Amino acid sequence: MQIFVEYALLIGAMILVMWSQSKVKGKYEQYSRVAANTKYTGEDVAKLILKRKGIYDVQVEMGQGLLSDHYDPKAKVVRLSPNVFNTNSIAAVSIAAHEVGHAIQHAENYGGIALRNTILPAAIISGHLAWVVIMIGFFTFPAIFYLGIAMLLVIALFQTVTLPVEFNASTRAMSLLSEMGILNSDEQSYAKDMLSAAAFTYVAALIATLAQIMRLLLLRGRRR
Repeated sequence: MQIFVEYALLIGAMILVMWSQSKVKGKYEQYSRVAANTKYTGEDVAKLILKRKGIYDVQVEMGQGLLSDHYDPKAKVVRLSPNVFNTNSIAAVSIAAHEVGHAIQHAENYGGIALRNTILPAAIISGHLAWVVIMIGFFTFPAIFYLGIAMLLVIALFQTVTLPVEFNASTRAMSLLSEMGILNSDEQSYAKDMLSAAAFTYVAALIATLAQIMRLLLLRGRRR
């Protein structure tokens, strides 16, 4: 029975992550084919929102790769993937507004950003080393194994803190898209659908990490 639970946790986590990624890609492709009524590109929207919020020290640049959009707080740059930067689709407008939402959070010293940045260095180290430490500890000393589990818990903590940051950025984006008349009411529902799918990938990642921790603890218990 325990082995069944272990495999269920592993397979369930994999399916959830793959489904969430597939869903966001599907929504992106769907709304990439729907042009926004105002004809603003992602670049236009990002710059309009930054100006509306009085943020003049953040640049908007075109990045590389599909769905590579992000805000770089160190460089103070919103980097948008080519399709988002250059097109006026619902997907482009929604993603651009979301990334500028992070720039606004940074400018306004949003608490979640500070907490996430505090945890980030430990999360990066844990992301690189956790599984190596777990594998070594699994076949040697329990203390090393549990150190690896602690690293996975750091990752889970970072993912947990990231959730409200992402949801807040999307809430800011939707509010501004409506307030500034960039999207009409029908288009706003499409944008919300797009951003909700993107947000769920973070939820899925957290659930997958917690499932992996549970599976590893069960494995360790059975090995003893």
